[in-house]
Amino acid sequence: MFTPLSEYLWVLLSFVLLTSFFITSAVIPAVIRVAREKHLLDEPNNRSSHWQKTPSLGGVAIFAAIIIVFTIASHWSSSSDFSFFQVLPAIVILFFVGIKDDILVIDPAKKLLAQLVAGIIFIGLTDIRVGNFYGMLGVHELPYIVSFGLTLFIFVVVTNAYNLIDGIDGLAGCLGVLAAIVYGIYFAVVGVVWGTVLCATLVGALVGFLRFNFSKSHKIFMGDSGSLVVGFILAVLSVKFIQFNESPNTWYVGNAPTLAIAVLAIPLFDTLRVFSHRLLRRVSPFTPDRNHVHHLIVDNGHNHIQATTYLSIVGILIIAASLLFTQSSIALSLSVIVLIFTIYALTVQRRYLVRRSKLSVPKRTVIMKEKKNIIERPREKATLQPQTARATSISA
Repeated sequence: MFTPLSEYLWVLLSFVLLTSFFITSAVIPAVIRVAREKHLLDEPNNRSSHWQKTPSLGGVAIFAAIIIVFTIASHWSSSSDFSFFQVLPAIVILFFVGIKDDILVIDPAKKLLAQLVAGIIFIGLTDIRVGNFYGMLGVHELPYIVSFGLTLFIFVVVTNAYNLIDGIDGLAGCLGVLAAIVYGIYFAVVGVVWGTVLCATLVGALVGFLRFNFSKSHKIFMGDSGSLVVGFILAVLSVKFIQFNESPNTWYVGNAPTLAIAVLAIPLFDTLRVFSHRLLRRVSPFTPDRNHVHHLIVDNGHNHIQATTYLSIVGILIIAASLLFTQSSIALSLSVIVLIFTIYALTVQRRYLVRRSKLSVPKRTVIMKEKKNIIERPREKATLQPQTARATSISA
């Protein structure tokens, strides 16, 4: 029924994009209202980039849009196409783990276990995996066990990298939209319908979320319930993109693995840089800090929109640079990616990027403590200012 770039495919994609956008836009206000009534809010701390208690359950709306739209769209797929429903079990597992973490906070080991289970289920059901090393190190076809393990590792790395980059308004959403657009265009051209529909669904849901994520009066965060799901979907799209180009085709991309890295460069590069920096300091790579690139840009005096814009532009430039080597050898294109990462890692350092670090970070800590005292300990304030407190009580 669907052929690459056919009229029917564009109708389907338009329906998917608009429907997911409107579902997310309709669900989020209800989520915000419930979160405020039940006090399910993310409280700011010394590592936060926000000052007020904010709902962090935006993933509920994103998940709802993906489930509803993807299920409806599945009925229009051809019988020979990939079964849409095979991607849903993994998404459901990660969503419920994420929402529990947003509300109660769970052990990181349990989150990792959930990601492994989701990845194993997905690979087992679909057999979508990286089965070829593209001649790197003289290796081509991979044994099944090695292929399975490598793909599972990719799922875990990409999911966590995307989860970690969700630290300021708009960044995770914009990077997710960028990656989904790149993969969506390619899958639409080559005729991978389920991949195209999944990309369109993701774009619509994230754009609907970004409306509120950038809002001042109705702000909501994606939360782990959203970042884990979106990160896993981006990992699925990346692996499918690599697998599709393991054999020559009309739109063959010779450097598919490095192009996949480029599409997710900002989350992957920043996670690798931060983990390496922590290990060099002989601390656990999972020790939280404000050394992520978005934190450094914000600490340098830029607002969230500016930081998101800068990093999105950098992401686009990295993808454009990688596209110049689509027919080059893996070794050459991988060398370019390594060079870009080296420049990135050397540039993105606190002593270079945050020129006012000695002022901005301590000042932020003091302000956070003052705000916390004002909100949580009003009686102590009344003790320090008895006349003001007495006047307030009389007027009341």
